[in-house]
Amino acid sequence: MSMNSRYLIVKLLIFITIEECSSALDGFNGTCDDSFSCGTISGIGYPFRRHQDPTHCGYPGFELNCDERNLPTIDIMNLKYQILGIDLTAQILRVVREDMVNSICPQELVNTTINHELFDYTSSYMNISFLFGCPFSSNIVGFGSILCSTDEISSPVLVLPGIQGPGDCKTSVVTPVPVGFLDPTRLGQVLREGFEVRWKVGRTCSGCMRSGGRCLYNNDTGLTMCGCPGPTFLADNCSTTNKTEVGSSPSSGMQLFSTSFLLVGVGSWRG
Repeated sequence: MSMNSRYLIVKLLIFITIEECSSALDGFNGTCDDSFSCGTISGIGYPFRRHQDPTHCGYPGFELNCDERNLPTIDIMNLKYQILGIDLTAQILRVVREDMVNSICPQELVNTTINHELFDYTSSYMNISFLFGCPFSSNIVGFGSILCSTDEISSPVLVLPGIQGPGDCKTSVVTPVPVGFLDPTRLGQVLREGFEVRWKVGRTCSGCMRSGGRCLYNNDTGLTMCGCPGPTFLADNCSTTNKTEVGSSPSSGMQLFSTSFLLVGVGSWRG
């Protein structure tokens, strides 16, 4: 087989691959908003998405439930939180357990737990424990007791610093409060103010957006991708200038794809 024949075959394979990629990626074009409103919070963007948006519009674990009259909510480790604020620049999310918005007592008898693959606490927090169903003779020393009523238990509940197991009590619930919390009379206010976490995914989205692109999630690879408006090219972001046109020598590097919106891989954007 001559060199010209081999080159034509390789060139044909390149165009077939480009056409397949172009068709697959056309479905991403125009399906996600650069920013959106959810409940009473506006200007939200990736890695968040609304529950009705396509899955590639946000990173798994950042789906928001929206009600135009109320604050948005998010599920973290099977517990629902109200979102008090979102800072996209600092990547900080302030949340409060929904079951403790109108009650000083946890209504869901489960610990407050964040997914450390997705989030980290932004500052120092200490834990406190609510001990339910303790015997009246309990001599545990802590912040004191409060009267709580849940579907399962209605009795005084002891509040202690740190992570405490139930011991002689029926169950314990652990939740964070700011370090230095000492005043039990402010417990309700402190809990309603929630706590802050910093998300750990999509950290390089700002560069993609500054270059004119849009961050999207690739369900096949599990990576965040940069979607660039056409004409598009493979690069770290949409402002990369080292481009090679389709039809150039196969050994010349990346190929310029003639499609309206292309996903650009930027490495492992999981964290």
